[in-house]
Amino acid sequence: MYVDSQRAPERAPVYNVRRREPRYVCSLHVAMQRFLRLGPVIAHGVLLDISMRGMSALICGAPLEGETVAIELPFPGCPIKTLATVRHSGDAKTGFEFYPLTAIAQKVIKDWIQELRKHEEKLFPYRFEGAVHRGGG
Repeated sequence: MYVDSQRAPERAPVYNVRRREPRYVCSLHVAMQRFLRLGPVIAHGVLLDISMRGMSALICGAPLEGETVAIELPFPGCPIKTLATVRHSGDAKTGFEFYPLTAIAQKVIKDWIQELRKHEEKLFPYRFEGAVHRGGG
């Protein structure tokens, strides 16, 4: 089969990832409730990272993009249940954007992130801080 290729190959578009909030790596059990025609279905998974606006997780039976789900996060001392929209979904992970959080949920997530930051600073000393600010990390 002959393929004529007179054009130069197209370059891949530059993809610049800029999040509104930094994400923090953590690992917690997470339960996700989907609302299907047959009734509610609960799927379980592992939280991969979290921010004040969303999270990503590895979920058994990943939901569809755009689907609204209920997420249950068993934070120590105060479990949270909130609604979220599925922003991306694949075999590897699913990304969620939280609906506006209650004041209690905001406080619990903020406190959890503060704890994660303390541990992160021990794991990754300040010598890497410059790379993050320059966009290299």
